[in-house]
Amino acid sequence: MTDPGPVLSGRLQGALFDECAEWVWQQLQEDGVMLAGELVDLILKTERELAVQARPLPEIARVLEDEFRMRGIAGNPAPLDSRLIEAVLQWEDDFLGFAGIPRAES
Repeated sequence: MTDPGPVLSGRLQGALFDECAEWVWQQLQEDGVMLAGELVDLILKTERELAVQARPLPEIARVLEDEFRMRGIAGNPAPLDSRLIEAVLQWEDDFLGFAGIPRAES
């Protein structure tokens, strides 16, 4: 049996989480950022796993960058750095705004 990953407890979960991740990935693609959709999922899930989603975006991005480095997760060809992570988080913020979900409750 595969590990389903962390249990999501905020308002952004299930089908809405999937829709958010897909939408964020599409926005990044339109911006010319080539990133696997699985990395968008990983960023959003890890943000909730560490319960840092209510912090300022630059801080969340740094925490996630450090966490991925400790886990041995790296991007290829582009590095999975705080700048890229923050781009994902900014698009997530837009989605949350459209959905009427405050970041702290996501």
